[in-house]
Amino acid sequence: MNKVKKKTIEVAREFIILNIGIVLLGLFLVIFPTLSGKIICYILGGILGVWGLFKIIEYFRVRNEFFGSFSLVQGCALLCFGIYILIVPEFLSTFIAIVLTMILFIGAVLKLQYALEFARLKSKGWTVQAIGAIIVIAASIIAFLNPFGAANFLMIFIGISLIFDGIWDLITMIYVSKFFKKIENAVTRADKHNDDYVDAEYSDDEDK
Repeated sequence: MNKVKKKTIEVAREFIILNIGIVLLGLFLVIFPTLSGKIICYILGGILGVWGLFKIIEYFRVRNEFFGSFSLVQGCALLCFGIYILIVPEFLSTFIAIVLTMILFIGAVLKLQYALEFARLKSKGWTVQAIGAIIVIAASIIAFLNPFGAANFLMIFIGISLIFDGIWDLITMIYVSKFFKKIENAVTRADKHNDDYVDAEYSDDEDK
């Protein structure tokens, strides 16, 4: 039980960090809508380049593998792709908005799934979760259609949507934690009641 609780705390911590990152990304898009696409491309290109270098170094460091390792091929491919993105960030910047919109949409569908699961558990707050999911789905559809024209307005809209999405997830996590805490307390009380009942029966049998 302690292992499960510890794992749950670790997952919750990772979830909090992830959503704080999403909120910060949204703020970044809102503050720097014009440069955000290129900056993200530079960061991604740098990460891929460093990853590729590590793969190449790994290939030459590990000398006991023959024909089974593809580290050199992977490293060269990642390094070349990273360098290309750094040189020509416009190549990928046009897809950044699409990728961010897909992240929004997938997260919203996941929220809707959680809402339906809460509805099955007859939790009172499932409608609030569903409303949040519908809002984010609507925002992602608007971002896909892009009625704004200018790219910077689209980035601002996606940024605001990401901020809303991240904050909503954090609020949802607090609600979910309280919900499962109530279930845990109910199970604990039920187990204690059963133990007391068994002890009482055992005492009656001894008196007889």
